[in-house]
Amino acid sequence: MTSPETQAMLKWLNQNRRMLRQSYPNQYVAYNAEGMIAHDESLEVVQERAKASQQPYAIYVVPPRSNASIQIHSIYFRAIVRHEWIPDYPVKLKHREKEEIVTMLVDSGAEVSLISLKVGQDLGYTLADAETVLLAETIGGTVRYVLRDVKMTIDGHTFVAPVAWLQDEIGVEQLLLE
Repeated sequence: MTSPETQAMLKWLNQNRRMLRQSYPNQYVAYNAEGMIAHDESLEVVQERAKASQQPYAIYVVPPRSNASIQIHSIYFRAIVRHEWIPDYPVKLKHREKEEIVTMLVDSGAEVSLISLKVGQDLGYTLADAETVLLAETIGGTVRYVLRDVKMTIDGHTFVAPVAWLQDEIGVEQLLLE
């Protein structure tokens, strides 16, 4: 697929993610820039239908229904060989004049990047008066968070990305990069 095709497909997914969550929880969805091609609880069935359509497609795993706004699931990888491999990457975060270079766990399945309460405070973030604090469901329970647009630099490329800034100390300083 070309980059414009990929961008168009991602645009469709982002515009329709809420509908997918409401209508197809716990299912696999094959889609492209034109729309949904197939859905089912079986990945094999969805792939078969998508291939039969002879269209370019991507697969999205629709998370289960939840009362939380987002779900955060950290996944650690362990290699079969003797060394442990964790996909960590150095990222420079910037807010106004404050900069922090942090190591973030790359999680391509994440819905949003994540920073801890401490990292957000170190960057100078504060809660606004009457700001709505959202709730996320994690493997270990629920956590409170607010969304912030954070300026990130990775390998010399600078961009602004939405980040969930945790509002609870969870005892782990793992940062996620979507």
